[in-house]
Amino acid sequence: MVTPLVHMGLGYDDLLVPALVHAGFDTKDLILVVRTDANLAWAQRHAPRATIVRLPYSAAKRANAVSGLTPHAPLRRALEGVGLDVLDLLVSERALRRNRVDTAMNFMNLAAEEIESAIEGRGPILALTEFTVTSELLVAGLVTHHGGLAVWPRSVRLPADRFGLVGCPVGVTLFEREVDDPEARQAGADFLRTWRDQQARPTGFAQNLRVESRQEIWRLASDRIREFALDRGSNLQLPRPTDYARLPWLNPVKARLNLREYRSRRWDLIPDRFVFMPLHVQPESSVDVHGRLWRDQAYTAKVLADSLMEKGIVLAVKEHAHFMWRRDPDFWPQLDLHPNIACVDPFADSRDLAAKAEFTVTATGTVGLENSLRGLATVTGAQMPWSHLGNVAHIPDPDDLPAFVASRGWDSLRDSTARIDEWFVDHYVANTWKGLVLDPPREPAVLEPENIRSIGGAFAEAADRLRARSPESGA
Repeated sequence: MVTPLVHMGLGYDDLLVPALVHAGFDTKDLILVVRTDANLAWAQRHAPRATIVRLPYSAAKRANAVSGLTPHAPLRRALEGVGLDVLDLLVSERALRRNRVDTAMNFMNLAAEEIESAIEGRGPILALTEFTVTSELLVAGLVTHHGGLAVWPRSVRLPADRFGLVGCPVGVTLFEREVDDPEARQAGADFLRTWRDQQARPTGFAQNLRVESRQEIWRLASDRIREFALDRGSNLQLPRPTDYARLPWLNPVKARLNLREYRSRRWDLIPDRFVFMPLHVQPESSVDVHGRLWRDQAYTAKVLADSLMEKGIVLAVKEHAHFMWRRDPDFWPQLDLHPNIACVDPFADSRDLAAKAEFTVTATGTVGLENSLRGLATVTGAQMPWSHLGNVAHIPDPDDLPAFVASRGWDSLRDSTARIDEWFVDHYVANTWKGLVLDPPREPAVLEPENIRSIGGAFAEAADRLRARSPESGA
């Protein structure tokens, strides 16, 4: 029997659990990994007979300062399952890395032990766990080690109304469907028919150019106050109260102050010859976890710019549209001082920049997918679904970029439109389902019954595959 597991987060529970019920599971058979007291209260209301794993934040804080400083066996199994090392877990999560290293190590060891004790002997596990915070990575690694499947439903952006089941923290993979879905292939073909000629700004661009309204600021503040009221700041995987005062991605007021500097700042002109490097939102799993060695974006930029100087090519660095004014201005001086880096206007159109660049470099960004479909030369830091195309190079270590530049590796990055289209239709969109997986609290359409049924259908398909390959099936 397949056992579903949900790593509870901040808002997705109202989507994932009903979708699992639609897929044929009973809530009493669920394993729920609980991050917050709010998650626990939700579970007690909606799935009171489920198996609950309460993450051991208090125990980690009480542990002796020199205990747990080596990875215990469950933690090593989790690391092997996701292809990461201890350093990746210590530094990749925005909240955990701001705790003492002994506290963080104790938490990882204790959490791995708690999670493994809940999943051992339960049969194949279908885990719904995002590859973002440390405990989610531990779940994914242990489930994988024990023969289960760890995935997360996520929009594929292109087309925006379809989602896939995403796995693997070292890069991104799509769950490969064995069901031939003509509707999915047709959606891919229909999308390509108009996209190249009618590309619009990326989804969400317009709203991210606006600073939050007073209502949005109040909503964010109210959510945080409720978290503190329940957890009283004891949760190692949530920001501390002081973080909200100093970190602009948590504090809309600080973001408004940053806006003044961004508006008055003089950005560099776009160079005649350049390589394009759009920045990632950070902290975020896309660069902190999937990108691994690429997580220090300023270092990557300087390494690449140094190597390009000999070729007479400038590195053009541009802020992410979804991170306008959220990155503190003190990030930029280190790039401003470099003689071969141009910090270009964040409002510039990335599509035009990518088309004019020698090549584009990105750890995992959607710009890599957009460029690949346009046949443009692209370098990715993580293994992405589109990394297999001939116009895309995968370079996992930024320190290998100078060799790529010295050999003019971008000159050989080419692929035919026919092959690109075939990959997109038959190997990318074919592995997706119609439906919306966005942020449920902000997007009510995600919680519509029809959408939940679609997501449940994807879970059922994945569970059937897992059931068929389990030893008990005899397959």
